[in-house]
Amino acid sequence: MSRSERSEDDIAAAAAISLEQVPLIDFGPFLGGDAASRQAVADEIARACEDIGFFYLTGHGVPQPVVDAVFAAAADFFARPTEERARAYATPEWYRGYIPMPERQPLSRNTRMFEQYRLQHEWPADESDMEHARIFDQVNRWPEGMDQFQQASEDYLDSMLHLGRELLRAFALGLGLEETRFDAWFTQPPSQLSFNYYPVLPGDADPDVSNMISHTDEGPFTILAQSAVGGLEVKRRDGAWIQAPPIAGAFTINVGDMMMWWSNGRFISNYHRVRNRTDVERFSVPYFANPDRSVVVEPQPELIGDGALYPPVRVADHLARFYKQLSKNPHETYN
Repeated sequence: MSRSERSEDDIAAAAAISLEQVPLIDFGPFLGGDAASRQAVADEIARACEDIGFFYLTGHGVPQPVVDAVFAAAADFFARPTEERARAYATPEWYRGYIPMPERQPLSRNTRMFEQYRLQHEWPADESDMEHARIFDQVNRWPEGMDQFQQASEDYLDSMLHLGRELLRAFALGLGLEETRFDAWFTQPPSQLSFNYYPVLPGDADPDVSNMISHTDEGPFTILAQSAVGGLEVKRRDGAWIQAPPIAGAFTINVGDMMMWWSNGRFISNYHRVRNRTDVERFSVPYFANPDRSVVVEPQPELIGDGALYPPVRVADHLARFYKQLSKNPHETYN
């Protein structure tokens, strides 16, 4: 996560969602339609990205059994004994793996009440960027004795890579750019897949306590699969919070910081948070799409208008700052 927010707004209750605020978009006509159909879907996506930075996506082509398998893998892992999960700890030397909740933390606005398992695509080492090899050129850490976890994760990563590349073309068309504008920047993307486990917040927790504090995502976009338990909340432009509950068969897509920079602020990277105030544990599986690490992200020339609102940022440097937060203390730092 990139920008985080700690303000009095965090204590505000979230209103029930309206699909006029977070629209439901059928991606099927984009995947299988003609040029006019593809442009129509891209325009729908663009409106959502301009208004709130979030939308639901159906007709995405990812088989439901692939999604079900990663949720089963996540539930299996987080149900394992603490000592077994601990054998897969992420460390400052090996950034992939399991990140537990801090053992001792007061319930406050800064509380981090979720566990996470982090994975990435495994690409050949980039010898032109040895500075960041320790972060990006590692293999995934897999839980011991859980072959189905690895298979489900790899199948899901493949599906997300394919869907992500199609979404990039929709974003490009929605911005009025050529459809393939982003293609060459996603050849070996250091995108991250996370399995998140959110316990139920204590019943006596203050209103400003969240499982995950208000934040934005650092990459261009995120593809989120939610379990049947809600808890995701999104901030509107007017500062009000709304709930974004799961919709069966749909992914929740949100714009991240890099897409906001590419669009020169036209698409908004919006604040969101998680509060599990139900009586059931919650799981989510976000896929954080990232461009190739050599890419320099900056406003696209056609969208600059009166001037660029954001300076150029090299992906490797930007992501390294994010991942190196772990080096402070991988089991106590908010991520």
